[in-house]
Amino acid sequence: MKPQITIFILSLFFLKWDSYSQERNKVLTLETGTGYEVNNSRWSIAGNLQGQSPNILSELKFKEIASLGYYIKGSYLPFKFLKLKAYYKQSFTISGNGTDTDYKSDNRTNPTFDQTFKSDEGWHKVFKVGAGAPISLFRKIKVCPSVFYYQQNQKFYLLSSEEENLRSNYATTMQGVEFSLVSHIELGRYLYTSITINHRFVNYKAEADWNLIDIFQHPLSFSHISNGYGSGVNIDFGGDLSETFSIVIGGMLDGSIIKNGIDTAYLITGNEVPTQFNGAKNLMYGFKLGVYISI
Repeated sequence: MKPQITIFILSLFFLKWDSYSQERNKVLTLETGTGYEVNNSRWSIAGNLQGQSPNILSELKFKEIASLGYYIKGSYLPFKFLKLKAYYKQSFTISGNGTDTDYKSDNRTNPTFDQTFKSDEGWHKVFKVGAGAPISLFRKIKVCPSVFYYQQNQKFYLLSSEEENLRSNYATTMQGVEFSLVSHIELGRYLYTSITINHRFVNYKAEADWNLIDIFQHPLSFSHISNGYGSGVNIDFGGDLSETFSIVIGGMLDGSIIKNGIDTAYLITGNEVPTQFNGAKNLMYGFKLGVYISI
């Protein structure tokens, strides 16, 4: 009888596991919490539209821009094959610095201006809304390919302890479409992990106010227009407190590359001077702590 008893017990175990796994696919879910992020960003322009005279005329770097904030995301499962999703995050800069450098010759040679600055004010927002198709691969593993409308807004400040009047800013907007794949893996009766890989294609627009430069107009001194792409990965771990509540911790790594575009300077004379925008690069990493609710 022992083999039969063993089979019976294992059958009950897998039946219980499968029932519990199905509980993850609740009709309505909500997750909210707090996060810490660090961002490094850089961009440059050339001396003319051909990307010459010199090939890098001015370069700006924002370094170790640390921020604290909150996020909220939710999903609704109207059908087994369709999951509607939304996500919003906002964070506020608490520390950071950067450099602003101008060059006379190609390849970052013969600098004519080199200034460091603080960047401990600003903010960062991300909004996404879309839909996915949940798929069960095994009892322990589920995936959900999704597509989103994606929008990211960020505002950097250039500040100085020595120059109180310095309050320049650089604000960016990225809009486009994002594709993602979420893998949900059951690690135990009360533990699970979620791995998300995403890739997006975006239009890029930036507007700046260089408030102490007299030759520029204010509040719009120059703008950047281009397009690019980005990718990211998120890894979350969850622990169930009950059938409804879980505690979630996670980490993320995200990067964007913006291609060459157009830089337009708006002069106080009324003239608009275009040059080549050499593109931008952005790398961000962060951590989060949240609460997950499912009903």
